[in-house]
Amino acid sequence: MKVKDVMTADALKHCTLETKLHNVAKTMKETNRGALPILDKEDKVVGIITDRDIAIALATKKERQVSELTVKDVIPSTMVHTVKADDPVDKALQEMRKNKVGRLPVTDQQGKLKGMISINNLLSHSLAKKENLGEVTASEENLAKTIKSLFDRNNSKQAMKNYEKLEPHTF
Repeated sequence: MKVKDVMTADALKHCTLETKLHNVAKTMKETNRGALPILDKEDKVVGIITDRDIAIALATKKERQVSELTVKDVIPSTMVHTVKADDPVDKALQEMRKNKVGRLPVTDQQGKLKGMISINNLLSHSLAKKENLGEVTASEENLAKTIKSLFDRNNSKQAMKNYEKLEPHTF
């Protein structure tokens, strides 16, 4: 299965580094999204901002007026992780698990936004289509291992050791 088979591509909303946080939050609320891709002046993906980024910024950025905060004031300085529409879903799961993120922008070869893929997309697709997205005990990437790593961000090494001892099941 390919990323394009499960990604969200319709009515994509985004923001820029200069977008005010209150506008980002408003867009997230209106579109029922927990994250927005950040595009530069050439419409290339340069990051992603989440509702968590906004909440932490509002709680910690005391030196500035909340109404003046922009995306560039609060996004993490880490590089953005993306996948391509023709990549296998396994690659998206690997990127999510490796980088402990639940959403990834989907880009074309020039880095322009084509869609978003999330754990929710994968779960919804799996349940609606009744497709197996990999056995829990399989060595390849799969949905269950990725979800487990996201929920164990703070204790990931010990959690994975415990997880790998579990009895075999399929997801």
